[in-house]
Amino acid sequence: MLHQSDNMLHAPDLCDTDKYQQLDKISKSATFSGSENLISFLQFLVKETVGNPDAQVKEHAIATAVFGRSNDFDPRIDSVVRVQAKRLRQKLQEYYETEGKADSILIELPKGHYKITFSLIEPPPEVAIEAISETDLPVETISPLILQQPETVTAVGQSREKVYRNALISVAMVLVVVVVSWIFVGSKNQPLKPAVVENKLGIIWEPFLKDTASTLVVLSNPPLYRFSNDSDPESLLKDSMKIPKDQISKLTKELKSKPVLRQDREPRLILSSEDYTGMGEAIGLFQVTNLLQSAGKNIILKQSRTISAEDLKNHNVILLGSAWVNDWVEKLPIKEDFTYSVHATILNNAPQTGEAREYRPVFNQQTGELVQDYALITVRPGVSDAYRIMTLSGILSEGTQAAAEYVTRKENLETLNQRLHLISPPGQQPKYYQVLLKVDVDNNIPTTVSVLAVHRLEAN
Repeated sequence: MLHQSDNMLHAPDLCDTDKYQQLDKISKSATFSGSENLISFLQFLVKETVGNPDAQVKEHAIATAVFGRSNDFDPRIDSVVRVQAKRLRQKLQEYYETEGKADSILIELPKGHYKITFSLIEPPPEVAIEAISETDLPVETISPLILQQPETVTAVGQSREKVYRNALISVAMVLVVVVVSWIFVGSKNQPLKPAVVENKLGIIWEPFLKDTASTLVVLSNPPLYRFSNDSDPESLLKDSMKIPKDQISKLTKELKSKPVLRQDREPRLILSSEDYTGMGEAIGLFQVTNLLQSAGKNIILKQSRTISAEDLKNHNVILLGSAWVNDWVEKLPIKEDFTYSVHATILNNAPQTGEAREYRPVFNQQTGELVQDYALITVRPGVSDAYRIMTLSGILSEGTQAAAEYVTRKENLETLNQRLHLISPPGQQPKYYQVLLKVDVDNNIPTTVSVLAVHRLEAN
């Protein structure tokens, strides 16, 4: 932290009232605006530290009390606490480097444990800093990165700055797919007996696990824009889009001195409709394939652009991604209660008591960060009624990840099985249905997921 000085006093010199006042100030700051999960996390840690200063705060306690995980939470599988702890440290540092730089009490979360430290410090002397204009930054070129969906470039009312900022998020897509593929191929888990797994996982997975045929898992291929690179041929560059000069300095400031800035050719945007998938879809792929592999199922993995009706006719299928990124989501023979609109919302075509007619994602209006998404779990007939198709899809990629994580966790499946029994005739199980999920998001990571609605579907 930037505030540390020789005059720093330790926690015993601070009363509890001072600690809680500083906590309240941080919680209400602009830095933490829209980060409700991080605020709850920090408040929990402060309360535990102040209330029991000699005890360590356990990861399991944080997961269950703050992030809604069940008592069988396993930190080896679920990294939500570690991920959010890293994010909290970054937010605290950001706070103390900006609006909290004159504060007299420093709250820190040291690495290696979850115990808060408090320090009384003297604020640093004010120093006049000459502002640097963006026009003073060097204009350099940019190497390949991936931008999110092309609609982001052309949609009315979308700023070009958001388009380029999304490129940073998308870099990780390729890395995630590579890691997921390595894990999938290299995993040595011993498969459980299928009959045991069917009973354990219940209604939603039973038809997929009892069938002897391989399960087809389909990963989306959304059309994306990427930055050009020095190796691109002229045939690609002639159809590319030029990046306005006034955006180059902003990109340079954002990407700083990374190697992607040091190529010779002027940067342009190239449409790529075959090579990439979303972060949430890639992580969801790992969750689903890990469950199926543990159950001893053979898996066929294909990109959505290579799927045919024949594939859907001969397999149980799991589709990852919504109609915005996976064309097959809208090509299947059943009328759905919940559908995706062209406005990036979920429409409720048969609202029941207490349900809304439309659900749209929520963003932090100051930062543009996603704070809430919605997702669907849809189980419907395949091309042949002998097989089923499960779609795990969010309005955005974070929702897809949440849907995949939800159906691969035992505690969620127990709740879901109970809800499915409630919409079924006595003595029967629903074959086709939709589940609407609300997903809280922090730093592009889905945190708390809750079920808003469960609808039974009838095949045409």
